[in-house]
Amino acid sequence: MKDFTIFTDGDVDVPKPYDADVIVLPQYYYFDPNIVYGDEQILSREEFFEKLSSQRAYTSGVNPDLARRRFEEVLKAGKDILCITVSSGLSGSHNTICAVAQELAETYPDAAIKIIDSLSATLACGFLCADAVELRKQGKSIEETAADIERRSKLLDIYFVVDDFKYLVQGGRVSPAVGKIGDILDIKPILTMRDGHIEAYKKTRGFHSALRNIQTIAESRKAARIGNIYVGNEEMFEKCKSYVKGTSEAKLNLIISSHVGPDTTGIAIEWEE
Repeated sequence: MKDFTIFTDGDVDVPKPYDADVIVLPQYYYFDPNIVYGDEQILSREEFFEKLSSQRAYTSGVNPDLARRRFEEVLKAGKDILCITVSSGLSGSHNTICAVAQELAETYPDAAIKIIDSLSATLACGFLCADAVELRKQGKSIEETAADIERRSKLLDIYFVVDDFKYLVQGGRVSPAVGKIGDILDIKPILTMRDGHIEAYKKTRGFHSALRNIQTIAESRKAARIGNIYVGNEEMFEKCKSYVKGTSEAKLNLIISSHVGPDTTGIAIEWEE
């Protein structure tokens, strides 16, 4: 049975210690189109949020040439490829990676290249990567692992709350009018993923009310994995953990962070069947 390498993309946050066993294909962001970050050029989180406070960040997906090179390195070594991507409903990276895989399948007809749309993002998709690492350690084949990951992708949920509508408005997630009313009335929307897209789950009045609702969700059924997610606000993060304490945590990658802003926290869940 051939060994296989696990890939994901820059919209995904793989929990420790599994991140050491997963190769991340970077995504990119820029404030000025002449300076693109995400691969060779990296901003610290502090620098990123300092810029984000006064400028809009624009994002782009996986570079197909880089994906091709990374995949080909693995294929030339005689290994197969399993890549678990961010939802195709959030990013074009999934389609880009699929196109690269189709091209390489013609050159390496004996190799297995399997691309899975997680229909999720950040730590929830990272849970699938962790599952894939565990299955590989158990001696599962790439076919068995891919089938199990496809099944588990239907068991993922993300629930998070934002403290400032500014970034959702910039990204077109809500209208300026709705954002202004939300800020005035102290409405904190709980956002979730449905069918691979971000949508509102519930509107709550105040941050603590939002966290109580998230706690109720987390306690509604048994979870296989649960983790805390946040961007940059440690105080919000600690409050979230006081309501729901996960077994792992992740700072959201800068691509996702640019769309939700620094004052964001919540949970990612992989439910048991």
